[in-house]
Amino acid sequence: MTTEESRTRHTATATPRRVRSRRAMRHDGRRLILIDVENLLGCEPRDADAALFEVAIEGVLARVAFRAGTDQVVIGACPQSAVKVFGVRAPHRLVVREGASGADRALVAAAADHDHTAARFDEVVIASGDREFLETAVQLRARGVRTTVASRADALNGSVRIVADEVVALDSARELGGLALAA
Repeated sequence: MTTEESRTRHTATATPRRVRSRRAMRHDGRRLILIDVENLLGCEPRDADAALFEVAIEGVLARVAFRAGTDQVVIGACPQSAVKVFGVRAPHRLVVREGASGADRALVAAAADHDHTAARFDEVVIASGDREFLETAVQLRARGVRTTVASRADALNGSVRIVADEVVALDSARELGGLALAA
């Protein structure tokens, strides 16, 4: 048998890959929550202390009804801000990238394998209104994953808003911190 005949025979007898529909895959509402913490502050990251970073993260988790043990949280930050995230109580993965929109790019990379993400999660919450998340939202929706965008109104890109299944309005951490201090 020649090599060509062997390849043809192998291809002809190979079992076709079974593709499961999104309806067949249920994850009990498991969500991936991507948090661009710097986008939620309401000020420049260099002007914020660790407490304001914590207020931003805890505020978004409360607003989207974070469920410990079910939801997976990924927080994106630039290297200078990363040390300010260590006090966050919620279990999370921290992704860090240098440069303009570094936190955004690190979070997009964390969800870049859209098929893998769709196989593991029923919903992805994007806590940022930045345009960098547009392609991620489009690709995940195309795979049947519900997409929710949680953002400050003044930081929400119009295209991201249109693509999302749901938009959750957030106050900035600076506003939340002021309310907490006043209470």
